[in-house]
Amino acid sequence: MSSNLRRRVCGPFGCVWIALALFLSGAVQAETPGLGIGYGLALGYGYGVAPREKQRGRDVQDVQTLAIEPYLRLPLHSFGDGQRWYHGQLEGLLQATILVELEPRSGTAAGGVVGLRYLLRPGARLRPYAEGGLGVGDLDFNLSGQDDGVSFFIHTALGVRYPLDERFALIASFLWQHVSNANSHPPNLGIDTVGFRIGLELW
Repeated sequence: MSSNLRRRVCGPFGCVWIALALFLSGAVQAETPGLGIGYGLALGYGYGVAPREKQRGRDVQDVQTLAIEPYLRLPLHSFGDGQRWYHGQLEGLLQATILVELEPRSGTAAGGVVGLRYLLRPGARLRPYAEGGLGVGDLDFNLSGQDDGVSFFIHTALGVRYPLDERFALIASFLWQHVSNANSHPPNLGIDTVGFRIGLELW
């Protein structure tokens, strides 16, 4: 990652995410004592797709990425008593996203994401979940169809969590991710990838 990218993302964006994490952690601990904050690290792969006609045949369709995503999990609210299939727990996510461009060129992207995750089947060994997030960061992929610079990161995922013991759990998910700049600085065809994430969580 270039020094300019580190300064632009890890400087102001880093301060914002740290401050937000401290604020939310205090609120969560005050309202739900004993649950605490969870931590996680996920690694993943993304493969470029072209859901829109204008992306087809352009280099944004050829993107392949390696993802590195450390994050905090904040318990927010539990729904139901576990007797219904839709009962579960809502968690907040504060996530740093680092993308390494593998194809069609060599580049990086980094930013911060705020998200929500809803875990089904409280008390079950294998817990499915749905997740979504929105963030902002800096793109440096050197593509002809997508301008570098400040960009927005959007993702949705479906996954499962499997506990190893009282403190550790494995996660695996199928994920769609979109990166674009909302037409603030063209070209802006958008980068869409589908892929997976696997990770380890602890309390």
